[in-house]
This record gives sequence, C-alpha cells and structure tokens, in this order.
Amino acid sequence: MSSLSVLIPVFNWDCSKLITDLYSQCIAAGVSFEILTADDCSTDMETLNANVSALSNLDHCRMISVERNYGRAAIRNLLADKSSCEKLLFIDCDAEVCTKNFITDYIRASEQSEVVCGGLKHCHRLPHDGVELRWKYEKRADRHRAARYRSLNPYARFTPFSFLIDRKVFMKIRFDEGFSGYGYEDVLFGIELEKKGISVLHIDNPLIHTGLEDNETFLRKTDEAIRNLYLHRAELEKGSALLRHYQRLERLNLINAFTRLTEWFYRPIIINLAGKHPSLLFFSAYKMLSLCRLFKNEQ
Repeated sequence: MSSLSVLIPVFNWDCSKLITDLYSQCIAAGVSFEILTADDCSTDMETLNANVSALSNLDHCRMISVERNYGRAAIRNLLADKSSCEKLLFIDCDAEVCTKNFITDYIRASEQSEVVCGGLKHCHRLPHDGVELRWKYEKRADRHRAARYRSLNPYARFTPFSFLIDRKVFMKIRFDEGFSGYGYEDVLFGIELEKKGISVLHIDNPLIHTGLEDNETFLRKTDEAIRNLYLHRAELEKGSALLRHYQRLERLNLINAFTRLTEWFYRPIIINLAGKHPSLLFFSAYKMLSLCRLFKNEQ
C-alpha cells in the first residue's frame, strides 16, 4: 500500500483513544498515512475538546470543522474530498480497536480488492441499563457478521462502520447526500458498488461498536431510517428486506389487517421496546407498521 487516509466522522463522541490507537498502529505498520476527523458541528464541548487535544499532539493528524451539521453521508464525502492518500479507511467514531493488527490486516487485504470490509462486533454483556433494545438487536445480528457469512452476499452486507476503499473508486460513487438523518445510505452505497462491478472483500478484522443508543433514541432513529427507506424506495428495492416484506403483504392483501392489529397493540409494543426485556418480534412489527403508515399517508 502506498498511502492511507484514516477518515473518522465525529458527532458528540470522545474518540481520542480510537485516534491514538490507530495512530500507534499506523506508525508500527510503517505506512505513509494521515488521520482526518471531521466534527459534524458537535454540541458537546467536552468531547470536542478531548478530540482536539488528542489530534494536536500527533503528526499527520488534523480535525476538519464545519459550520453546520452535514449529516452521515455528506460528512463522509467531505472527509474523502479533504484526503490526500490512495486508500481511504473509513471508521465510525464510536468504534474501539480490539486487536494489535487492525491496520496491518487491512493493509494486507488492500491488494486483493478495491473495497475491504472488516466487520464489527459488540460486547458480550449489556454494557449498561437503558440500551437493551439496540444491544439485543445487534447481538442477534452478530451471529452472521463473520466474514464467511458476509461473503455469501458481499454487497448487501456492506457496512460503513469500518471499510477500506480505493480513493478513485470512492470518488466515482460517494454517499448519496439526498439521505437525511439516519439510515440506508449504506445500503444504497452497496447497491452502487454492485452495479459498477467493484470488488468487495469481507475479512474478519472487526472493531467493537460501543455507541449504543438508549431505547427511545434507537426507536427515533429507526423512524428516521424507515422514512429514508420510504423516500428512496425505488433505489433501495433490491437491498431492503423490510420493503420486500411489505410488498409481500401487499400482494396478499394483508396490509390493512396487519395495520389494524398492530395499531391495536401499539401502546403495549412501545412499552415493551422501551423496557428492560424488549422483544425483537415486536421490533419487527414496529418497523413494518412505521412503513405501512408512510404508505397510507401517501394515499
């Protein structure tokens, strides 16, 4: 690998340890590198100052500040625009390095494919009260996050949490800035990779995802994601299981029956999902109801 830009979008998160861990591994790997973080108009000054302090003591590292909140897609595009190296390694700010060879494993894999996805995982135990829904949802997903599973459907299992990409390739695709808020910009990116025939290699090189939202926040972000799905349904049809399930209910003329039943139990569902023992079956019903409501409002 000739050179590596490590790109970290940040919003209200102390990623100072992530920065210093990545810096140490880049030095040890002997690669020409830079670490760029872009603060997306954070409102938490304590975390912002911690990140600025970490970067100020390290060579080849800098922070990009913006005057308004760009959002998940646009801030990643901005980081790529400001980068100067041939390979781009995107990492979410709420990640934790858990191996000594994280950077070198990506470097080794970089010669095999234009895009490399390392994966993610979560703590075995609930980290703290209040995040039960997100933790339980992610732990179920972790069962199929090993590279051998992701490789069975490499484009659909693309995730921006941690991935390496040729800079020239990224500039041809970029994240669609028409997505606002949370969700599904990554799905469309994977679809575009497949359309353009760009190789994607999945490896077992995970980071730990530590930024689990509380139950109410996760439900709100789920609503944002489903709205994105609804607004971009034409582009996302191939990449969304939820949309395919909706279409199946529609073909069977079961939309109205499902909506009436779920609306009847809506309050108990919300109480369960916000509590200590959330049901993932209820969560699936909640997502489908949210999508059904959006389609109904269109009529």
